[in-house]
Amino acid sequence: MMHHSRVIFKNRLRGRKISLKKGLEIIYQLPFTGFIRSDKFWWWRNYIDWIKYLPIEYPSKGMLMVVRLNLDSKDPNTIRVVTTGGIDKRKPQVLKKLFRKEL
Repeated sequence: MMHHSRVIFKNRLRGRKISLKKGLEIIYQLPFTGFIRSDKFWWWRNYIDWIKYLPIEYPSKGMLMVVRLNLDSKDPNTIRVVTTGGIDKRKPQVLKKLFRKEL
């Protein structure tokens, strides 16, 4: 069984802790298929439809980068979250600044 971290989305889902997978599926009404490592992001660029930044308050305050894959990808019309790509491949990358502006 794959364990996803629990997060609190800002101004969404009544501010409750929820699994990352379930929360994203509820918010975007699209299936969640996994993660994209930030160091491999260049490989995915041809398969990305849109990128959205979703504010979270827990486990750390910042923004998650959520991407939707297009019809040419292996898993069409699904969403993924960008991760740090370090030792823990399922730890979401939380952005503290967005376009040089503090969040």
